[in-house]
Amino acid sequence: MKIIVVHPAHMDYRQEIFESLNKKYDTTFIFTKQGRGQEGVKEEQASIPPEWKSKVLKSDFLIGRKDIAMYLRLIKELLFGKYDLILTSTNWYICWIMAKVRGKKFVFMTEFWHWQDTSFIRKILNRFTKVVVKNSDSIFVMGTNAYRSCIELGIKEERVFMHPQCAMDYSEFPTFNLRTKHNLENKKIILFLGRIVNIKGLDYLIESFSRLEYDETDAFLIIAGEGPERTKYEKLAKERGIKNILFTGRVLKKDISSYYSACDIFVLPSIFYKQSYEPWGLVINEAMAFSKPVIATNAVGASADMIKNGYNGYVVKEKNVDKLYNSLKNVLANDENMKLMGKNSRTIFEIKNNYGSFSETLSLSLEHAIK
Repeated sequence: MKIIVVHPAHMDYRQEIFESLNKKYDTTFIFTKQGRGQEGVKEEQASIPPEWKSKVLKSDFLIGRKDIAMYLRLIKELLFGKYDLILTSTNWYICWIMAKVRGKKFVFMTEFWHWQDTSFIRKILNRFTKVVVKNSDSIFVMGTNAYRSCIELGIKEERVFMHPQCAMDYSEFPTFNLRTKHNLENKKIILFLGRIVNIKGLDYLIESFSRLEYDETDAFLIIAGEGPERTKYEKLAKERGIKNILFTGRVLKKDISSYYSACDIFVLPSIFYKQSYEPWGLVINEAMAFSKPVIATNAVGASADMIKNGYNGYVVKEKNVDKLYNSLKNVLANDENMKLMGKNSRTIFEIKNNYGSFSETLSLSLEHAIK
């Protein structure tokens, strides 16, 4: 079977999955955003293995933030390429139409689950996406929320294949002593790591921590990452009089293991912002690999699959400062329980963050589509 995989960019957490596809099928990879980050924030992408059949369609011809030339190149590739099936996680409108025009099979690979009509254009796009989902030959969904979304649309269960998202296990990577570097040996470190953009909900985390700092004088908040909203959040922290806080700026991939290793709790306080949210949140998996308690909101897709309340962390309602504060306080209240929650995180990680079963389930969705 000849398949075309359309994906934004090659990342290290996709390497094993894509390698499996490449070995099992005659695969061509098309990357639409290789070399370009998200929302103006640089990201460290993986090198595309030279032995793969692959094409990078990204161009510098932008109108607004849309890469028009890339879209035209993608249409050309799908209109004239030789393949039996398209597997895509991006630009599904174009991919689905081209599959229909060519009479080819189409598999939608998605982690999305929250379809909010925030504008007239968004309403049209959401309706089109639902048409694509309903008329795919099979759907491979990454997470329980995405699975439920498909079932609620009336998709028959036999056409929907589900597996949780998988992330790299950085826990065996070399580390430096972050606590010593920043003189934090006696602190209980709460960590956020990611892009500093509106959907991450950092204003709610900062508000929660401003209360927590009065109760837990040894608590320390590290906000690791870079983004266009960093100055805004630094200003908010200063206005709230927070003393135990550090904005690190961009963290290189080779250093993230040091941050996860040093923290006591990992927090992802993402929110629903306009049409955006956190479809998954791979940092949850990454932190769990280090045996850390995790706290996330209901706007984080991973929370439905990776977090059990009171067992390895807490899921709180997005934008709820009180719930976030209480969850942080509960975890910090008992050192032994905090360590137990961390061990439980690692247990869940080892069960659900399974690249082998991920690849097998993805192959089942492809085989179902082609039969």
